[in-house]
Amino acid sequence: VSSLTFQEHGESSSRKGPHRQSAGEDSDEKQAAALMVKHSSDIYNISGSVEDEEIDPLSNDYVGIIANYFSVGLMIGGSTSLLYPVLIVQGGATSSLMTASYAVVMAFWSYKIFFGFLSDCFPILGYKRKPYIVIGWFFCASVLIVLAKEGNDVDPSHMVMMFATANAGYVMADVAADGFMVWVAHREPIEKRGKMQTLVYSMNKLGQIAINILILLGFSGPLMNCAGYEPDPRVPCTDSPQVIKRVEKHLLEASPTEWCYEMCHASTFDWDLSIPEFALSICFVIAASIPLYLRLKEDKVKAEPRGQFLHAFWKQLQRRAAWQVILYGMISHITFGVMNA
Repeated sequence: VSSLTFQEHGESSSRKGPHRQSAGEDSDEKQAAALMVKHSSDIYNISGSVEDEEIDPLSNDYVGIIANYFSVGLMIGGSTSLLYPVLIVQGGATSSLMTASYAVVMAFWSYKIFFGFLSDCFPILGYKRKPYIVIGWFFCASVLIVLAKEGNDVDPSHMVMMFATANAGYVMADVAADGFMVWVAHREPIEKRGKMQTLVYSMNKLGQIAINILILLGFSGPLMNCAGYEPDPRVPCTDSPQVIKRVEKHLLEASPTEWCYEMCHASTFDWDLSIPEFALSICFVIAASIPLYLRLKEDKVKAEPRGQFLHAFWKQLQRRAAWQVILYGMISHITFGVMNA
């Protein structure tokens, strides 16, 4: 009897066990399915579909995204790092003018939200990203060519405005590439999540490092570092008081009339990279990358309804996780950016 009872109890347990397990599996499956639901009220859906395949960012169809961030690094580093040798070292400007010039050059970064709205709501020929990337870099390269035509004696204030105008183009391209980058990142498996962001911003920093090395080597000659230096002996030395007071005393004492033809101690090399050569070197990289942008693989889409887009954007801003981060970014830029000019 006891063995029969044990057998019946075992059969009863075995019958109940699968039901419990099945119920647990159903619950887990429902939770997993709920996590994959795309909320239409969100502007940016951060969960990729199970049908989405992983994308290789280094493939021919998407390597243009990587090239874009490298060029962005060149422009960020080139347009800001060149201000110090041109304004402070060569021109003898004040640090307050240097700070103001930096703000002017970077002004269009404050309009990223506008460029994002433009690319999302006004696709060109059905494409939201690729045309804005190509147009932005064409515009940037065109401005750099105009700057190169100004020659090495370009007015510093005019150079600042030209860099600011060029930055409008590459910021537009950068915003469109950000959307492309997020689209690719959503298709990464969870164990590789973050690889795309790491790759593109590493390329951005690599571009900044490369252009700063070029500035370090190219603008360490006498033309940039020696006040009043004149490479042509047929041109007489300047008699401007502002320039003369910045000339090294030993040069004036050794040669009162021909001091401007001598190298000063501040120069490392006896040659200089001109501003036109600097602008054209960046322009060359941009031009070489244009074919990669044209090869970007993008599906045609319909324009986002502008009213619906703005409404969804406003709902996003009302979320605590959004407005607190925005508020922190605004306050930190105001307080952390305070410096003794």
